[in-house]
Amino acid sequence: MNIKSVVLPIWHFIRGLASEFVDKGCQRSAAALTYMTLFALVPLMTVTYSVFLIIPQSDGLAEQLQTWIFSSFVPQTGQEVQSYLSDFSSQARNLTGFGIGMLAVTSYLMLTNIEKTFNTIWGVKQARRGLMGFLLYWAVLSIGPFLLGAGLVVSTYLLSMKLVVHELTQLGMLAPLIRLAQWLMTSAAFTLLFAAVPNCKVPIRFALIGGAVTAVCFELLKAAFGYFVANSSFQLIYGAFAIVPLFLLWINFLWMIILGGAVFVRTLAERGYEGNQDKLSDTLALLKCLHVFYEKSKQGQVVNDADCVGKGIGLVHWQALRELLAKHHWLAVTDSGDYVLCRSLSQTTLWQLICLIKTPVAELTELRYAESYPWLSEFRKMQTPLHQGAETAYNITLESLYEKASHSSRQS
Repeated sequence: MNIKSVVLPIWHFIRGLASEFVDKGCQRSAAALTYMTLFALVPLMTVTYSVFLIIPQSDGLAEQLQTWIFSSFVPQTGQEVQSYLSDFSSQARNLTGFGIGMLAVTSYLMLTNIEKTFNTIWGVKQARRGLMGFLLYWAVLSIGPFLLGAGLVVSTYLLSMKLVVHELTQLGMLAPLIRLAQWLMTSAAFTLLFAAVPNCKVPIRFALIGGAVTAVCFELLKAAFGYFVANSSFQLIYGAFAIVPLFLLWINFLWMIILGGAVFVRTLAERGYEGNQDKLSDTLALLKCLHVFYEKSKQGQVVNDADCVGKGIGLVHWQALRELLAKHHWLAVTDSGDYVLCRSLSQTTLWQLICLIKTPVAELTELRYAESYPWLSEFRKMQTPLHQGAETAYNITLESLYEKASHSSRQS
């Protein structure tokens, strides 16, 4: 096997990933989410305490969960930050109804900003509205802490089994197993984030891969950041105040890792559906999608995302076309999240489709996939005279064009 044939695709993938990260403004989004996180940390901790108060026999579980999160997710500065935030959260639990309402609004704004950022990465322009958005945010605020608490209870129970712990310690496997369990929980958290937050259907297999890779990058970042803090002069320069810039820096790096993971999942999904094929033009992609709608409508069936992306159209490409069709009332979304046509294809002309997507003249020579789809052969026959006519009409030098325009203006 040629090493170059292996290295080059990986290099192109990484370069495309970095380019996508910059193009989507992930650095700016990470900075914005960093400051939003500072304001939302205390409200989120307060909500977590409130959730555990509802659960019977959960005394002390919130404190244990908080300690585990800070020890696992925040290196070096975690203990000092945890003590400050715990004090703030304890005071917040004594607030009036108005104060609690403000905390809830802060938490809500934090989650809407996260969803907006993920939607931007996935090319989704419309955020969740109404009941769906409320249910998602409520699930994050309530079910999330409960699931983490359940995981902590299970791990605590296993560690309480002295015989098992003794055997694992003798074999030198206890510490690696604990680290593996923490990595699995981190991977699961990232996977849920990548799969549930964007307002589109994210393939779960790509979310799982992205969650695992992001968790590995997170562990590497945590080790590197811990080494940086231990060997830097922050403490010497800032003294006790060093905790503030270090914590800000850590949150910013953490968000960059998370957003980078989201871009990674999106790129995997797009390339996974396109495979080794070249990217289809909008014209052919839309014709193939509408052909799927046409065949499904004859059988009285609805269309889902998999039906269209399974035709070799990238997931993000299909989402852009889907939003275009929905905007111009060509399709509608059902209650189950599937799609149906809003207009009859027997009364829709090819010219209307060409105008809808503003097909460039250069695309009139698009001939791919004619062998696999008979209707594309007919499309090619119609395109050939159009291209020839356009080539004849535009077969004029730019100088002649400008001179003719100047001559006409002088005559008038």
